[in-house]
Amino acid sequence: MLSKQFSFRNDAVVATFAIIFYLTALKIEGLCRATNLSFTRKSLSPRLRGYQSRDWSWGSLMTLSFVSKARPHLSLFARKAITRTGISGILYGFNSFPVKYPRKSITTLPVSMSSSNEQHGTFANFLAYVQNTVSSHFEEGSASRSPCIQMIMGNEAGDADSIISALGLAHVNSMINSSQVSVPIISIPRADMSLRRDAVLILDLAGIDVTKLLFIDDDCVTSYLLTHDPSQEQKSITLVDHNRMRASLANLSSMVSEIVDHHEDENSHEHVTIDSGKRIVAFDNGFATVASTCTLVAERLFEAVDPTTKIDGGLGLALLGVILLDSVNMLPEAGKGTYRDEHAINSLLARTDWSTCANTFPSLVDSNTLEDIFPQGRTNAPDRKNLFDVLSNSKFDPNFWAQMSVTDCLRIDYKKFVVPGQSVVPSIGLSSVLLGMDNLLAEDNF
Repeated sequence: MLSKQFSFRNDAVVATFAIIFYLTALKIEGLCRATNLSFTRKSLSPRLRGYQSRDWSWGSLMTLSFVSKARPHLSLFARKAITRTGISGILYGFNSFPVKYPRKSITTLPVSMSSSNEQHGTFANFLAYVQNTVSSHFEEGSASRSPCIQMIMGNEAGDADSIISALGLAHVNSMINSSQVSVPIISIPRADMSLRRDAVLILDLAGIDVTKLLFIDDDCVTSYLLTHDPSQEQKSITLVDHNRMRASLANLSSMVSEIVDHHEDENSHEHVTIDSGKRIVAFDNGFATVASTCTLVAERLFEAVDPTTKIDGGLGLALLGVILLDSVNMLPEAGKGTYRDEHAINSLLARTDWSTCANTFPSLVDSNTLEDIFPQGRTNAPDRKNLFDVLSNSKFDPNFWAQMSVTDCLRIDYKKFVVPGQSVVPSIGLSSVLLGMDNLLAEDNF
């Protein structure tokens, strides 16, 4: 009994020291980042370098080493728990702590995705970095010192294509031009994100923390980014998955500098011309030439990355998932997919380094579903049909729709169209609702 009590006491001691060790290491890491020092793979033991490629912070890597060495002294219960969960799984909890590092001003922290900048090399790290940097910069009130900021935003409905194409294009553009800060903005209120079931699931599978994204109603977006003040920094807007600025932001129309879309051109923002290469509207002769804006993002990605360079797993999975959804997995009967979509799908499957997102911990799917998506293991390419089925079913799940209020059903995929020159009917709204009309009419407060 005495030895058993002693071993459990060891558990408490090790857990306490692990937390202290981790927080201390984070503080050191933050100070070093603030003074331009960094930790590279060469400074780690060979055993820990593999974990660094999974984007653990330096503090987590050091704590991982500490827990590993202390493991033989723990109780049988603790050792079994670690075996079942995995040390890296326990460390995932550490990495989820909202720790703020001391940061330099956004004017001197380039959003660069070059291979020399491992800190921001992955899709997930890039998105978290942008949100933290913009938020910190806004809180410091240093807008007058900002560099060129390119905001990328989807349409008002904020479906999966709008959300993922904005996030993905920002990451790709930052690879191409590190002197410009590419900031993706989710085009719906933060509270509405939970209604975008398929988009949330895609991001969860890709290891993206949704809370670390910027939404159109965030304070730093409404009061800093989406404002027009010529005396402040140079800002521009890229529209993805639509080609006309929403009516509520019409005052910012002159800031639109690029359009990447696959809908019929409404001929707005005429200063953005086709000849400049900044007006990409994949629509010809009454038909879209791609099923998804994410296909256009993937094409730009393929141009930006050397053919021998692997694509980050999180980015590859996010783009692949949306293209499969929008093209209905290239089902001929659906008539949605084109040869460009098929080429993007095959290229993403072949050119993505799937091992880079193999250590994520999706919370919205169980282990059996993960095995269906990745039948050959998570370090290998997913099964495109199974991935499509999982994502598609999440969006069309009858229980999901039945649990929503009428208001949520109508606004989950709502698009507003302005009628030029009409005073009687100035605009028209259209909602796509995946419920039978009888079921919708039977809802309370219809």
